[in-house]
Amino acid sequence: WPRLYENTHVRIHNVESKPEFNGKTGTIITWCPSKERYNVYIIALKKVVSLKPNNVVLETGTVAQVTGLASKPELNGKWGTIKEWIRESGRYEVQLSPQQIIRVKMENMRV
Repeated sequence: WPRLYENTHVRIHNVESKPEFNGKTGTIITWCPSKERYNVYIIALKKVVSLKPNNVVLETGTVAQVTGLASKPELNGKWGTIKEWIRESGRYEVQLSPQQIIRVKMENMRV
């Protein structure tokens, strides 16, 4: 599989322990499966930090994979395009096909 996450731009969101990270932009360097976190290079701070998926807002247009959905397990493993991030609900609107758009929590999308 190609490493789709390389050069994926993100915005940092809702990091309670390090509020100075919030609102900053960064680039995903890698996914760390053992920690279930992304390593993200924060451009303004010139440093790499480890962040949970729900602290990383993927840009509109990013292609990502559905994972960990209990309510609709048949969608796990499918790839979709992020159409919008809905701040109020903390969910992405994801287009899986021309006819199918779903809303999923941030932690259920992986690049």
